[in-house]
Amino acid sequence: MNRIPCRALAATTTALGLFVLPAAGLALNLDQPTFVDDIAPILHENCASCHRPDELAPMALRTYREVRPWARSIARAVENRDMPPWDADPGYGPWKNDISLSDDEIAAITRWVSTGAPRGDGDEPVYEHPPEQGEWQFGEPDWVHEFDPFEVAADGPDLFAKIPIAPGFDEDRWIRAVEVQPGDREVLHHFILWRASEASTEVQDAWIDAWAAGVGATELPAGTARFLPKGRGLIGDFHYHPNGNASTDKTRVAVWFAEPEEVEKELINLWVMNAQFKIPAGDPNYEARASHVFSQDVVVRSLAPHMHYRGKDMKYIAYLPDGAERELLSVSRYDFNWQTFYEFEEPVELPAGTRIEVTAHWDNSADNPHNPDPTIDVTWGNESTDEMLIGFVDYVAAEGLSPQPAGAVISKLAELAQTHPGQAWRFDIQREPGKGPEPTAMLLPRDGVPGGWYVQFGTLALPAPIVDIVWDGNNVTATAQTPGNTMELKGSVQEDGTLRMNMGPGELVGTPAENETPSTLPTG
Repeated sequence: MNRIPCRALAATTTALGLFVLPAAGLALNLDQPTFVDDIAPILHENCASCHRPDELAPMALRTYREVRPWARSIARAVENRDMPPWDADPGYGPWKNDISLSDDEIAAITRWVSTGAPRGDGDEPVYEHPPEQGEWQFGEPDWVHEFDPFEVAADGPDLFAKIPIAPGFDEDRWIRAVEVQPGDREVLHHFILWRASEASTEVQDAWIDAWAAGVGATELPAGTARFLPKGRGLIGDFHYHPNGNASTDKTRVAVWFAEPEEVEKELINLWVMNAQFKIPAGDPNYEARASHVFSQDVVVRSLAPHMHYRGKDMKYIAYLPDGAERELLSVSRYDFNWQTFYEFEEPVELPAGTRIEVTAHWDNSADNPHNPDPTIDVTWGNESTDEMLIGFVDYVAAEGLSPQPAGAVISKLAELAQTHPGQAWRFDIQREPGKGPEPTAMLLPRDGVPGGWYVQFGTLALPAPIVDIVWDGNNVTATAQTPGNTMELKGSVQEDGTLRMNMGPGELVGTPAENETPSTLPTG
C-alpha cells in the first residue's frame, strides 16, 4: 500500500463509482506549462475530489501552496500511471468512467515539474467544492439500515466482517440507487453490499453496490435495477484498516427502490469464476482460467476483475459462435487496492453461444512486495491472504426484462462442452430427502489435472474437487472430495457417449455435457 503520492488514498480498495472525468478541451502549453494556466485545471478536474480536506488522501491538491511540495511525487505518480487509479490497459473500451489522464496531461505535469514547477502569472483558478446536499444525496431513502457499532483497534492487522441483514421485505423489490455512509471513513477500507443467497443468509449471491474513498452514492443506469426477491437477505461486507487511532465505526446504508413498471432491464451481476486453482509457493506467474457461456443474446454494461494480493493481471476475451474473438478488457498491472468496474461507453452486444473467458495470473514469489507469504501454496478462500479468480460481468438481456433462467449447472455444462469436449457429463442426483433429483456436472479431464463435481448453490455452480483421475481408454477411476467425505468413482464411457459411473450409492448414468447444452449453443 505504497502508492505515491497518495499512500493513504491508495489503501482504499474497490474504487467503484469514482466517476471523475478527465479534463477535456484544455489548451495545454506543453513547452512552458504553469500551475495557474495548465496544471491547476488538471488537478481540480481529476484529483481534488479526493485530495482535499475531509477525504482520505493525506494531502490537499487545490492550490499552488498545497501542490508545490509534492510536485516531484505527483510527476512520478502520473508518469507511472499510478494516479489517478485506473488500471485498464490502453486500447480497450472506451470507458464511461475513465479517470485516467491523457498523454498530453501527463506530459504537461512532468514538463512543469522538470522546468521548476512555476506558478505562473495571474490569479489561481479556485477549486469548486461539490455543492452541499441534504442528509442523503437522492432525498429521503425508501429503506435505511444502520449497522451496530464496530470497534477497530488502533493497530494490528486488517479486519474483515460479513454481517447478515434481514430487511424483511414481504414483496419483491427493485433497487435503483444505493448510498453508503461510513461511520469512520479513515478506518473503513471498503464496504460491499451483497444480495445473500437463497440457501444461506451468510453466503453472497450477487453484487449490489460498494463504497470506497472518493465514492459517492450510486444510481444505476436509467431503466435498470438490481432485483431483491421477497424474503431475501443482504450482507454487509466490511474491510477495516487500522490507522493508529482506536475507532468505532457505525456505517449506514440507504436504498431507493424503483417501481416495477419503471424497470426495463434487470442488471445482472455474473461471476465468471474458478475456485479450483492451486498456486505453488514461489511461482511468479501462475495462470488459471474461467469462462461462461451465454445461453441468449445479452448486452454487457461493465467488467470488473477480482483477485487478492497476489493478483498480477487479468484479461477478458469473448469467443463468438461464428469463431470470431473479441478482446474486451486487459488489466496488466492488477492492483488489489484499486478494484474498478470498467463501464463501457457503448455497451457490448453478444449473441447467444458467446463464451467469455477470463485469464488470470498471480505472483506468489518473494519479488511481489504485497505477497503475504511466498512460502506457501495458495488456494481459493474468502480471506485476503487467500486468493480468488472472479471476472465480474454486469449485463442485461437483449430481449425482455430478465435473462431466461438456464440454471447455473446447465450453464456450467454449456461451458464445459466447449472447454473440455468429451470430458464432462450431467448426473441427476437427489441431494436432499423429499426432493427430486437435480442436475450436477462432473468434469473428468484426460490430461492429468484435477476435475470437479459441480452442484447448484444459490445462483452459482460450485465444485467439489475430483482428484487422482486415471483414464485407461474409456475407463476411469477417481476420488471425489465431497464436504466431510471422500467417494471413490469408477466408470466407463459407452458407445453413445454416456458415462456409467459407480459412485457409492450405486451405478448412475451421466449424459454428455454436449447433449444437455441448449440448441442455440455451439458444442465444439
